[in-house]
Amino acid sequence: MDRIVVQAPSGAYNIHFGRDIWQQVQQMARGYDQALVVSDKNVAALYGHRLPFPISPLEPGEGTKSFETIAALVDDWAERGLDRYSLVIALGGGVVGDLVGLTASVYRRGIAYVQIPTTLVAQVDGGVGGKTGINTPRGKNLVGTFYQPWGVFIDPSVLSTLPDREITNGLGEVLKYGVVNDPALFEVVRGHVDAFYELDLEVVAPVIRRCVEIKGEIVAADERDRGLRRILNHGHTFGHAIEKAAGYRHSHGEAVLMGMLLEGRLAHLLGLLSSADLAAIEDALFRVKLDYSFAHLDKGEMISALIHDKKNRKGSISFILPREIGRAEEVLLSVEDVEKYWDEVIRG
Repeated sequence: MDRIVVQAPSGAYNIHFGRDIWQQVQQMARGYDQALVVSDKNVAALYGHRLPFPISPLEPGEGTKSFETIAALVDDWAERGLDRYSLVIALGGGVVGDLVGLTASVYRRGIAYVQIPTTLVAQVDGGVGGKTGINTPRGKNLVGTFYQPWGVFIDPSVLSTLPDREITNGLGEVLKYGVVNDPALFEVVRGHVDAFYELDLEVVAPVIRRCVEIKGEIVAADERDRGLRRILNHGHTFGHAIEKAAGYRHSHGEAVLMGMLLEGRLAHLLGLLSSADLAAIEDALFRVKLDYSFAHLDKGEMISALIHDKKNRKGSISFILPREIGRAEEVLLSVEDVEKYWDEVIRG
């Protein structure tokens, strides 16, 4: 079994890769009084049988990330008798990981949990790094904690059950790592987008591992998102605004892809990104199976979401914009600045 060690300041943990992760999770669980799997109903039906533990099912979808669900989880865990020596296993995509992580961080002031991410976006991003969160009417992930898992277990073969839309969802995060950190990774993914839809593990598995390696290095250097880790928010400022303005009709990864397109254009208009690099980024994005249409988005709702983005600082909107492929930086813009370039950014 392959593994990466994440040296987070709050505590180191292992990220395991391979088809035998299910046995590894069972071995780890022997060190706890009891173990509980939390999963959405769809994932539980596919993979719940691989773990010999009781399952607490959730409704699938972004709407589950709420105070009401946390309250229901806390009540369920208490009724089952989970204590500080219990282990909770988050089996699923980003919604399950965010919810279980946040609930584990506050239940009995913190209990152990591990992640088994089953979507591409969760395997390369959401399952690693300890960010937890729920949504409120004011915005996405406005309530959350930094709470590292006790371990992460990744089996790329489970991606075979995903529809194309979920592969698209993950490709946003995969391409993001290339744009902000690794030009070589960017070119590999750009030239092999079809391999993800075909689940060619000879291509896909090393890419997942490289993304996790990058994420682990960044988390070790900046666990709480105060400096370097902010580069991983590329595409997310516009992306979160798109999600909210569209009533979460777009998945997170789809919105990130759309946000990367808009933020790439914005970087070019600001004179930060060359025409050649913008063209390469657009070429990569347009190889993904996604309709990059913005006609259905209301400008006022988008601007409102941008104003309330949790990453904002000093009364300005925070964007992570590429300087070149492989390097990005934070740029703070006023609402007036954003409106100045709005039409050119949206229309391209």
